[in-house]
Amino acid sequence: MQFPNETPLLCALCGEQPATDSYARSERTKRVCAICLERLNLRSAYEDKLPHISALERNGQYDEALMCLDAILDASRDHDHEQWLARSIADHRVLVLLDAGRYAEAEEACAVWAKLGFADVSQRWMHALAWAHALEGLDRDREALVALEDALGYEDPKYLPSVLGALTELVRLSAKVGHAVDPKWAKTAAAIAERYGVEMPDRHSLSDAIVALEEMTRGKQPKRLV
Repeated sequence: MQFPNETPLLCALCGEQPATDSYARSERTKRVCAICLERLNLRSAYEDKLPHISALERNGQYDEALMCLDAILDASRDHDHEQWLARSIADHRVLVLLDAGRYAEAEEACAVWAKLGFADVSQRWMHALAWAHALEGLDRDREALVALEDALGYEDPKYLPSVLGALTELVRLSAKVGHAVDPKWAKTAAAIAERYGVEMPDRHSLSDAIVALEEMTRGKQPKRLV
């Protein structure tokens, strides 16, 4: 019971809105606001099905996995006001299609994902990696390289460490098409090294330095931004 002059309990997630509802999961209950409750219910609707979908993928039942993803979205579409679920499903559909080697369909799915927009720059980089994979599977290596370079042009210090995967893939694709890595990415690589608290590797080429940096930082935790 809350008394008239008592400060309202704030949402356990956003910490901004008054907590109005209870959310129980894994034998733990949280008091949350109505907006966060809707977000949590959407996340549960998706995550509760992931073990089943993963099993379908492992068994090569790709169409069944895609149907399951579509069913999740259809059932909760009216509550997905921020399109978090739509973006998550779009991302997952691309990965299923890539795993199946259905690269033309994966390219189309990437276009759908892009139209939904990206919540942050790390999602843009993830999209570029998947898109590049699809394009490479279609023997369009130069387009794949352009897709990665375009995405790498977007930067955000908050997500900087996660760009290393895209940067390393850029190195691989550049070598495949016979291009040297553009020197402009040296600044990005140096910034990543700084976040991990390591010296930028001294190598004969930028490509070798980026690969060495990825090996050096694998499994390490980056420094937090102050």
